[in-house]
Parts: sequence; C-alpha cells; structure tokens
Amino acid sequence: MNIVMIDSHAEIERGGAIQCARLAATLAERGHEVTCVFDSAARASGKVSPEWARMERAGVTVLRRPLKSLAAMRRFRRELDEIGPDIVHTHKNGALYFLAGATRNRRRFGWVANRGTEYSLLREPPAWAIHRFWVDRMIPVADAVKAQLIRDGIPEARLRTIYGSFDVGRFDPATSGASLRSDWGVAEGVPLIGMAASFKSRKKGQSDFLKAAAQVLTHIPDAVFVLAGDGPSERWQRQARDLGIAQNVRFPGFVTDMPAALAAMDVAVCASTRGEGLTGSVREALAMARPVVSTDVAGNGELVRDGETGRLVPPRDPAALAAAITQLLSDGEAAADMGAAGRELVLQLCTDAYRAARVEELYRDLLAERASR
Repeated sequence: MNIVMIDSHAEIERGGAIQCARLAATLAERGHEVTCVFDSAARASGKVSPEWARMERAGVTVLRRPLKSLAAMRRFRRELDEIGPDIVHTHKNGALYFLAGATRNRRRFGWVANRGTEYSLLREPPAWAIHRFWVDRMIPVADAVKAQLIRDGIPEARLRTIYGSFDVGRFDPATSGASLRSDWGVAEGVPLIGMAASFKSRKKGQSDFLKAAAQVLTHIPDAVFVLAGDGPSERWQRQARDLGIAQNVRFPGFVTDMPAALAAMDVAVCASTRGEGLTGSVREALAMARPVVSTDVAGNGELVRDGETGRLVPPRDPAALAAAITQLLSDGEAAADMGAAGRELVLQLCTDAYRAARVEELYRDLLAERASR
C-alpha cells in the first residue's frame, strides 16, 4: 500500500509523534511505501532520534510542512496528487485540519485518524464534524477512548482500538539499576518508588505523588521517592520541603535511560489525574516487570489490571495511592507476580509488529469497502 501519515504534535521526538514515527517505520519495513509529514514548526532537539534513524533506514520519505498555512494546504493537495496514496492517516487535530483544508474531502484515498486522548470531541466542534462526516475510520488508542468517541456520536463500526507500541526490546528486566541508585544516593535494599512525568504538564499528578510519599514514609521511614521529568521542578521541590520529606525525595531531571531507571525502582507509579489515552510510562514499567501503581484514568486500567498486573487506584486520592504502594512494598512475592504478568501482557499487545498488523488489517478492510461502493 501507498500510505501518507500526517502528524501535528508540537514536539517531534516524544509522545504521539514518536508513535507516528514508529508506525511509519514498521509499515515501511513490512513493504509499504510510506510518506510521513511533520509540522515544520514542531520543536526538535537537532539530534537524530532512534525513531527518525529507523524511518530513514526503512525508506520512509519524511517531509516538513507548515501545517497551519493555507498556501501549504493548497500545495499539499498537488503533492497528494503526485504521491497517489491509498491511505492517509492523520495524527492529532492539527493534521486533521491540514488534510481537510488541502482536500475539502475531494479525494480518492481512505482517511484514517488516530485518537490519543479521552477528551470529548464535542469540545472542538470543527474536529468533531470532520471526524463524524469525512473520516472513514478512527483508531482510538484505548477502549476508554473508544467509549468516549461513541458517546460523542461517532459510529462504533468506524472505530477499532489499537494500542500504541514501543521498543519492547529495550526494556529487559535483567537490566541493572545499580548505577542510577548510586547516582541518586539510594543504597541497595532501600525501598525506591519512582514516577516519570513531565513537569510541564498539570495533569501528571506530581502533587498527589508527593502527598502519598509522605503517608508511605510514616510506615516505611527509609523509603526513597524519585520524581523524574523534564521542565522546571521547583514547585514540587518546595512541596516536598513543606511536607517535611525533602530528604527522602530525589529530582534527577529528565532521565534518558528509562530501562535502568525502572530497574532501580521497587515500585513504579503513574498518578495522572485526567486526559490520558494510555500512559506510555505505564507500558514501559510493565515491560520491565515492575510492580505498577496507576490511577484509573482513560485506558490505564486496560493494562494495569488491579490485583493481576498491578494496583489501580482512583485519581486525586493520595491515601489510596499510598496504601497501594505500601502493600506492594510489604508483599514482595505478590508484587513480583504482578510485574511478571504485566510484562507478559504488554509483550502480547504493545509490540510494533502486533500494532502494525492490526493497522494493516484496518487499512485493507477500509480499501475493500471503498472498492465495493
């Protein structure tokens, strides 16, 4: 198949843009002709990320276009005529608007749109209208997202849940976390609880994590908590001081070696409060066979199955978060069993090959339907 992907994420080396790049590379490796269009205004570090290097090796054509430019939309219409895609797959609403402006729905290709958040489409009426009347198929990244789309009036027959993927091979439970423990000043045998979340986001639950830490420390006073992420952390450092737990909390900043960071942890936490599709850090922690405590937001409960692959707690409930962390630290055998079950689950559902095969199936079903009209 000839496939064009359009991605409008603000940063091209993280989150949803990485998901787009991984899918593009995997489809190209499976023999498809793939063109990937990113916003020329998107931020980039200047370094070649593994995903971008992989796209290049796979033969993906990568274009940068100003996705908010009306002139660029007109030019892109001509580019689409030259490319002649069977499928155009949009990632995020900016990409949706760009394609809508370029084609005004006069097209010969099938249109597929990803949906990576559980926020209602009705909050953005133009996006709702395009999804409802122009898009042929939608890929929600979790069943919770699919349920919201159905509530928004998108026909269920157009929806197919497909989880995002990641480089499972990087996340080997045999990885050593000893070096990072040493860097963080945490001795072997000391309980270490960690959370990785961008400090730029207001929905990651850092405050709840710190409040839970204070409660855990009343039962396990030598425990250490690591709060890693990019962006300014002064607010959370001040909260740790106000809670009287600063000596038990580490703020290492952005961690590049997540497998080692997760290997160092006894429990991995996701305290997100809202707006997720399916949190990437949860997938990674499960792949490392770490016991996970996650808030029950969006699709996280589809992977963190309470009592089976981890512990699931209500969002914005530090007491419940603390109780779940304390339980896992107190019952190492149960925690290890949950970690092993979690790894098995993500190896089944979140690999590049599994995701690409399901996306290919959706594309083929759509093209067969269009051919029969």
